[in-house]
Amino acid sequence: MKTVLLVEGVGLLRDMLRDLLESMNIQVLEASNAAAAISIGRSHPGKIDLLLTDLEMGGKSVWESVSEIARNRPDIRVLYMSGAISPLEWDDYKGKSAGSYFIQKPFRSEELRELLRAILAEVKRADQQLSQPGHFTQSPDRKL
Repeated sequence: MKTVLLVEGVGLLRDMLRDLLESMNIQVLEASNAAAAISIGRSHPGKIDLLLTDLEMGGKSVWESVSEIARNRPDIRVLYMSGAISPLEWDDYKGKSAGSYFIQKPFRSEELRELLRAILAEVKRADQQLSQPGHFTQSPDRKL
């Protein structure tokens, strides 16, 4: 089962997103603001595959919060949601975080499901590569 850390300040929207994720057999960790997300990111004992967050995260800036969570979880993917910027404007934000994706609010449930399936399939492929015999985590240009 994959795990998603959901960060959304609007309770009703957070509830709807949680229900959608759970319907996809995804374990959901919920936070309503940056501080709670960072705390969960630090304390959750298992793997967190994806951080699903609004660009307008309460508290710290979203970039600081994602950076702090990723410090302890360098392989985490991030899916940003926003109604404040367009997909074209997102191109200017892309450099903020590697392994990041974007979906514009409002979105249809099926749009989010498709994107989540694609991201989590990528996570699964990466996990399988890491578990291959002979896989080394060192730099590929380093000589043994």
